[in-house]
Amino acid sequence: MKKLLLLLSASFAFSLQMDFKEVKKFPYIKYVTAWKGTPAETKDVAVPNVYIVVGQKESPEVLTSAAKVAFYLGQWTDGIGLSPKLVKEGKIPKLIISDKEVEKYKDRNLIVIGTNNEIVRELGLKFKEPTLKVVEKDGRKILIVGGKDTKEVVKAASFLADRVISFKVGAYNTFFNWVRVRGMIEHGNYEGAYDMLTDSRGVHACGRNMSLAAPMMAKFPPEVKKVVKKRNKIMYVELPKALKEENKEKAKKLWREAMITCFQCHHGIGIPKMRKFEPLADIHSKHQRIANKYGLSCKDCHYGITEYRGYEEGTTEQ
Repeated sequence: MKKLLLLLSASFAFSLQMDFKEVKKFPYIKYVTAWKGTPAETKDVAVPNVYIVVGQKESPEVLTSAAKVAFYLGQWTDGIGLSPKLVKEGKIPKLIISDKEVEKYKDRNLIVIGTNNEIVRELGLKFKEPTLKVVEKDGRKILIVGGKDTKEVVKAASFLADRVISFKVGAYNTFFNWVRVRGMIEHGNYEGAYDMLTDSRGVHACGRNMSLAAPMMAKFPPEVKKVVKKRNKIMYVELPKALKEENKEKAKKLWREAMITCFQCHHGIGIPKMRKFEPLADIHSKHQRIANKYGLSCKDCHYGITEYRGYEEGTTEQ
């Protein structure tokens, strides 16, 4: 599935050439220690791991598309990586740069939007349709957002923003907050767990994913739809009720049952595997550190049918 020709539905009804696995696993963000030198200094802050690059003579429509990608990336990240030291030096971190500035900023990967720039010219790339293509150059990954004309570039950029990055925002907000719910249950913080479970940026952030996946979900096999229905019943009805009742054992049991449904889709347990790639350990494994803060270890959740741990073939996170 390295190169997949996607036929999109609804408002995205156009042909798009995409390096599926590479685009999905592109290192869009990283975790750092931020706000250094202040009482708010914090580890595990999500910041951009990319510069968004546009040509100096690119069209206004393409520049607007670059801003849109930057906006969605901002939904995923916690900040730009700012510190008092940088402010004092007048070095506010950049996110969007021109193709003429690339050599000055070598510490991140690149998302190059448009074809009227030096990078696309140097790579000798030509496009016949809206395209998302990942290449490597000078030791860093470059995600090229291209097309044969401005209209197609805008379509490809919109897909990257609205479908790829937006989906990841919902997925990771949901995933990490789902782990926090388990930690809160462990410590009897039912009110906090209930709030996290029902907040629009908490576990309910999966609403973004469910909306985006709706056309595909309609075509899922019956056995997959059954798993999704079970998961929704637990997450939106049964678990909130158990938290309201402050029933710890019931809440833990329901949380576990819902986790198993997640594993079924993500790992293909008893049903076809819905996730077609393994996530980046650097991003995904933050959930372990969240669990650790609540005094939970891998084995508290990963046992029995969910014993599998790891991200790349032959490796396991302990």
